[in-house]
Amino acid sequence: MEEWSPNSHQMTFLKVYSMEDYAKLVADDWTVKPPSEEDLQREDASTTGGLDLMIVPGLAFTKRGHRLGGGKGYYDAYIQNCSMDPHGRPYTISPAFKEQILHSIPCDVHDFMVDEVIYPDD
Repeated sequence: MEEWSPNSHQMTFLKVYSMEDYAKLVADDWTVKPPSEEDLQREDASTTGGLDLMIVPGLAFTKRGHRLGGGKGYYDAYIQNCSMDPHGRPYTISPAFKEQILHSIPCDVHDFMVDEVIYPDD
């Protein structure tokens, strides 16, 4: 589950125990379901073994894995932090519609590439 804090401007991934548990969370303006203050005591993936797989959203992608996100750099920063973690970086996959696949996307040095972009190839 993705959690965004306006004070920290970073993402953390906290444990959700069931779909019922997830359903109790209230969506914000971005349709993200951040935990309440008491939920922040949940297990954090970065301290309990890391993540093996991460499904990464985006607005557009290249077939090679360049990604255009929402512009805030949350996923870029999270992946960068994972790269320095002893558990390592999770494998990243981005599902996309064929209309989201572009020949090129402007990239910066802090932008990470996803490992795999999955899209219909008609």
